Amino acid sequence: MALALTLATGCGTATTPTAIACAAGAPTGRLNTGVLYQVHLDYRPYATPEALAAEGAEAVVTGRVTGWVPGLVVEEHIPGDRTHYILMRTQVERRLKGASDDVVHVPFYQGPAIDDRGTPIQSQGDFERAVPAGTRVLLFLNRPQPAGTVVEAPQGLPPAHSTPPQGVVLHEVIEDPGGKAVGGRVEMFSSPGWNQPCGIDGLIDRLRAKGFTGD
Repeated sequence: MALALTLATGCGTATTPTAIACAAGAPTGRLNTGVLYQVHLDYRPYATPEALAAEGAEAVVTGRVTGWVPGLVVEEHIPGDRTHYILMRTQVERRLKGASDDVVHVPFYQGPAIDDRGTPIQSQGDFERAVPAGTRVLLFLNRPQPAGTVVEAPQGLPPAHSTPPQGVVLHEVIEDPGGKAVGGRVEMFSSPGWNQPCGIDGLIDRLRAKGFTGD
C-alpha cells in the first residue's frame, strides 16, 4: 500500500504534513466505538503518537482485527460484583517498536450487568458488529495490568496486553477513501498532534519519521 507524505519538522514541534497522497482503502462503514467506550478514563494525554510510543508503550504494532474472544471475569471492587472482559484479537502485520507475538489480544470492559446472573450489557456479538474482522488497527502495547481477583478464565485463554487510553487506534473509511483514525478507547483526534490525514497510515508515517521502524 503506497503512502507518500512530505514531512517538515521544527524544534520542539510535531511533524506537519505538507504534501499528502493517501492510499485508498476498502470502505469499513462507521465503527461503533460507543460499544468500546464503557468507562470514563482520567489520564494524562500524550500530545503526539511519537510521544506515546517513546514514553508510554513497550511495543507498537499495526495489523488487522481478526475477531473477539471472551476474556477474564474479575471481582475488582465490590465482593460478588463481577466485571466481564472481552479480547480484541489482532493479527500483527508490522512492528514499529519492540517485540510481540504474531497475534496479540487487548481486553475491553463489557459494561455493567443487566441481570442477576451478571450478564454484561455488551455481548460478544455487539463487539463483533462494532469493530468487525478486517478492521485495521494501530496498537501501543504494555504488559498486562492485574485487576482484582480472577473468578473465571475461559479455557485456552490467550495472554493479553494492556494499552494506554490513547493506545488503540482504528482505521475507519467512509466518505474519504484515505480513511481517518478513530480512538478505540477514547476520543482524541481533535488534537493537532493526532488529527493526521490518511488515518493510521499518516500516524504510522509520523512514527517512522521519528525512528520507530522496528529496527
